[in-house]
This record gives sequence, structure tokens and C-alpha cells, in this order.
Amino acid sequence: MHTQLRVTVTVMRLASRAAAVVTATGIASATYQKISEARDRRRFPPPGRLVDIGGRRLHLVAAGEGTPAVVIISALADNVLQWLPILDGVAEETFACVYDRADAWSDPPPHWKRTPDLMAADLRALLRAAAIPPPYVLAGHSIGGVIARRFYAQDPALVAGVVLIDSSHEDQARRFDAADWRRGTALYIRVMARRQARILGARRLANSLGLMPGIEDDVAREAPPEHADAARAIILSTQQRRTMVREMLMMVRLRETPPGLGSVPLTVLTRASGPGAEWATWAQMQDELAVLSTDSVHIRAERGGHYLHLDDPDLVIQAICDLVKRCRPAVLPSGDTSV
Repeated sequence: MHTQLRVTVTVMRLASRAAAVVTATGIASATYQKISEARDRRRFPPPGRLVDIGGRRLHLVAAGEGTPAVVIISALADNVLQWLPILDGVAEETFACVYDRADAWSDPPPHWKRTPDLMAADLRALLRAAAIPPPYVLAGHSIGGVIARRFYAQDPALVAGVVLIDSSHEDQARRFDAADWRRGTALYIRVMARRQARILGARRLANSLGLMPGIEDDVAREAPPEHADAARAIILSTQQRRTMVREMLMMVRLRETPPGLGSVPLTVLTRASGPGAEWATWAQMQDELAVLSTDSVHIRAERGGHYLHLDDPDLVIQAICDLVKRCRPAVLPSGDTSV
């Protein structure tokens, strides 16, 4: 009896010490993360300008001149940095801009629940506050395509054309569930759980010690070299994780039919084909997006994955510029060929 009691007491003491260590480690990690993020904000000023949309600021980068204006809407939790080369290319043809939706240099949204309608309303407020005149060519990548379509549905008169760059589909979670349950809701939940479970302070420290090569690979792929340090800071930020989880949760809940685009000029740009049921489902959804407008062009890339603007930037720039040229005669006054 006494031996069992001693064992029980010993186990309880070890458990208590382990809990204390875990708690102390968590507090130290959170403190390190908070101090590091404050330092990052001082070290990396925004490359564009911060535009007040009514008590909240969104980060906007713009280049070029001309009409119609191109508005780039990025993928889930992405930021302006990976779009800067595309922005420069499109700016040779017309005015172009890209913005941070909810992380990086933008203020986080006040609503915990994010919806395509709220995101489209934020974008409309941003363009109005930044004094960027319509009509716009909306270039939406992935979830950005959903936002572009909702923007059009809210105010079609503001939109001259739409480019969907391997765009998400409003019903894709359910469709992937039906094709392969591992690639639908279950995958979203696993990704969200892994993201939420990350101890960011420890992850940041491990990266500084060279123990997170995957982060450096992402930085090298996604950001111009002069912005590599800023890109790394964004990847390791609490706000980026929060945005990723919230926007992914939105896509899990979304069960809708894509709204029609009438006769607005539309280009659908789809990544190169791949194997399996997932690709077959994705390709079918891309075909559905391509018939949302009666004036549509569907371009299927010969190479490159979901992040076509990184894999084949020239193709993406050309697709956007070609649509601008298709839209321009309807935008400019009769006889005016200026840009």
C-alpha cells in the first residue's frame, strides 16, 4: 500500500512539474513572439500606402497609368509581395494595384466571421477611399476569384472585365467531399488544426537557428529578394495564421452556386492538368466558371500549378493585359485610343 502511494505521489509530482514546464514554455514563446512582431513592424515599413476605409487601414500597392484599372485579388491569406512582379508587368499596359486583404500590412477585420460579401465590400471601400476610378478589371486568384465574382454581383457597373486565375469555386468543399473525402472538408480541417497548433514563438526561434528550411523555400519562391526578410516576418506572424484559419473556415462553410457574370469580358486561366479525381473535379469546376459570361475565353496552362503567377508569370501578365485590351474600346470614349 505504501509503495503504491509513493508511486502515485511521484507520478503526480512529475505531472505537475511537466505542466509547469509546458506553461512556462508557452508563456516564454508568446512573449518572444510578441516582442519579435513589434520589432518586425518597425523594421519592415509597407512598400505601398495605408488607406483608411473607415477606422481600418488596408495596404495598397499601385503602379502604372491608364484605364481600365486592374485590381489584383490574392489567394487565401496571401499578401502583395508575391504579386509585385505581376504588378510591374501589367503596369506597362495600364494602371494596376494589389492589396493586403486581412494580414501583412493591413489591419485585421473587425468581424471574426469572414464572408465573400464582407471581403467584396472591403475592396469596394478601399478603391473608393484610394480614389481609383472605375470601371475595373478584377484579377482574382484562388479565393480571390470568389471575391471578384461577389464584387461584380454587388455592383456590376463597376466592373469592365474579370480574370479568374485558377479560381476557387463556391461549392468546391462539397464537390471535393463527393469526389474524394480526403481532399475536401477533411483536408481543410487538418490544415487548420496544424496551423492553429503551431507554437509561433518556438517556430520563429527554430527558423532563426536554421531548423525550418521549408520557410526559407517559401520565402525564396514567393517574394522578390529585396523583400525576403519582410516575407519571412509575415509567414511567422500571428495575424497571418489567424487570417489563414478564418479564410479557410469560410471556404469549408461555403456551399453556393457561382453567380453569373452576364456579358462582362471574362478570362479563365486554369493550371496545367494533373492526375486523379481531385484534378477531374477541379477541371470540371473551371469549365463551369468559364461559362459564367457569354463573352469568355478559357486558357489552360501547359505548365504550372495552382500558383500560376509564380510558376508562369508571363502567362498571367499576358492574360490580364489581353483582357484589358478587350475591355478598353468599351471603356474609352469613342475615338479615344489613349491609355
